Amino acid sequence: MSKKVSLLLQLISGFSLIIVLIVAFTLIGSYRSSSGAVQSRSNQYLLESVKQLQGKLDAILEEHDRLSSIIVLNPLIQRNLEAAAKGTRPSNSALEVTGLIDEHTRSIDYDIQLKLFSLLDREVYSNTSSFKVLWEREAEIKEAYWYPSISKNKGKMVWFGADVWQNGNIHVLMGARQINAFDTLQPLGTLFLVLPVAVVDNAAGAFRLGPGEKLQIADSFGTIVYSTEPREIGMYMDPGIAGKFGGKEARVIRTGTASRDMFISYSPSAYSGWSVYAYIDAKEAVKDLNAMRRNIVLTGSLGLVAALLFTFFFSWTLSRPIRNLAYKLNKVERGTTLPITGRASNKEMNMLYTSYNSMLHNLDRTIADLSSKQISEKQAQIVALKAQFRPHFLYNTLNTIYWSLAGTRPEEARMVLALSDLLRYSIDRGSEFVTVGQDLQQLERFIYLQKLRYEEKLQIDLQAEPAVLQGLIMKLTLQPLIENAITHGLEPAVREVWLIRIRLYSEAGSLVITVEDNGQGMSRAQMLEALAPGEPPSSELLHTGIGLSNLQQRIRLIYGQHYGLELSASELGGLQVRVTVPLQWTQES
Repeated sequence: MSKKVSLLLQLISGFSLIIVLIVAFTLIGSYRSSSGAVQSRSNQYLLESVKQLQGKLDAILEEHDRLSSIIVLNPLIQRNLEAAAKGTRPSNSALEVTGLIDEHTRSIDYDIQLKLFSLLDREVYSNTSSFKVLWEREAEIKEAYWYPSISKNKGKMVWFGADVWQNGNIHVLMGARQINAFDTLQPLGTLFLVLPVAVVDNAAGAFRLGPGEKLQIADSFGTIVYSTEPREIGMYMDPGIAGKFGGKEARVIRTGTASRDMFISYSPSAYSGWSVYAYIDAKEAVKDLNAMRRNIVLTGSLGLVAALLFTFFFSWTLSRPIRNLAYKLNKVERGTTLPITGRASNKEMNMLYTSYNSMLHNLDRTIADLSSKQISEKQAQIVALKAQFRPHFLYNTLNTIYWSLAGTRPEEARMVLALSDLLRYSIDRGSEFVTVGQDLQQLERFIYLQKLRYEEKLQIDLQAEPAVLQGLIMKLTLQPLIENAITHGLEPAVREVWLIRIRLYSEAGSLVITVEDNGQGMSRAQMLEALAPGEPPSSELLHTGIGLSNLQQRIRLIYGQHYGLELSASELGGLQVRVTVPLQWTQES
């Protein structure tokens, strides 16, 4: 007979293996999930920072775009350029035109130059500026790579990088547009606007960069118009970097060599065609992740050592009284019935010793007690199994009622089927995200049941863009909005017809849902209280209850604080609820 391994060794080996596996899988799982979350948040932060910078830059350029539009549409400018186009003498002098341009540009707190060329360069007007462009006639720049874009844009501004003279050759931002007649839209000339690169410095100042990190802004022609490394301004953008993005979608990629690992955040502008590139050192971007990894490893190691020490102690204290009990039981098998004297070191083993002594006095009763406990345990398992059938029993009951009504009472049968589908959708343990089309189907079942109750008094105007139907949304986003409108907005109102207008559409990369009613509406204070987190608002408020505040908290927990619900007065007379979430898509779409 082979030698048996002792219980102490089995306990130590078994528990140690289990603890090591649990700790290892826990550390790996925690690190992977945490690293994924940190990586995602880091990329999102980089992307949002670049988008904000692009937005600031667009705002600056659009402001000067509007200024140039005001100037070229001025009647005085129009008359002089029309006269020059016809080859006649302008009605106003060049000094008057220059004064007009100076008047519009005087309020700008930095130096800019605005220059107007009439057709065939018959007239040239410019404001007072320290900038001096390197050409005095439009004919001198017709060979420039950006010049054909001016006529192609038909009056819209073209923005690009260029050089001017100001105590030396300097880099500037330049915009150009074709000047058209106000009434006939015929070309009258060309406008050039020169801005200092410093305006971008002001916008990019809030972008924090570490050592070796940089920021680049390239125009639609691939020329670098701004860089935190000034020597790069005026050079062409690296085609390898630009080719990795080459689209209209802002995103973050990771690239680099063995010696330098970088994150590159990219954001294009639909207005100017410019692109912002931010180069962030990967080590700096994931420094929190490295610290987290060290903390996880340290915590896991300490926990593993403590768990192993506890395993040794627990195995020893558990196996020692068990060996004593095994010795006594071996004696019982041989016919010796000596009770165990003394007390065990723990409560459980003391109870086991007491049970052993009682077994010696009344073995039959002990066996009966054990059998009774086993039967009770089986009964508890049967009750638990029965509880799992309750939802299925409810579905099956509703289906039975449906089939019993399907032939004779189709409308009632349809109502039962709608209720069954409504219930199944609400408590189904599937994914928390569904398509917009699936949530609309759930809403249609709910509306159908409500119209059975209110009949023609309840009118629903529902319109959804087909393009958003395959987008992803949290399950049960739409139904609480309609239920809230009916219960708290329409039912207290005295109306011959209750109207709810529902719209679903995309806007700036987001899914927008609006629900309006012609109910009682609510005050501004009530709107703020309705969406306040924490305790639910008082029942006296309209459109309140837990529904809207819970939906607000769910959206912000999942998508972030930039998304959620907005309440306002509806043009229908009641309340408008506007829900904004990111427009995400299924893998199939």
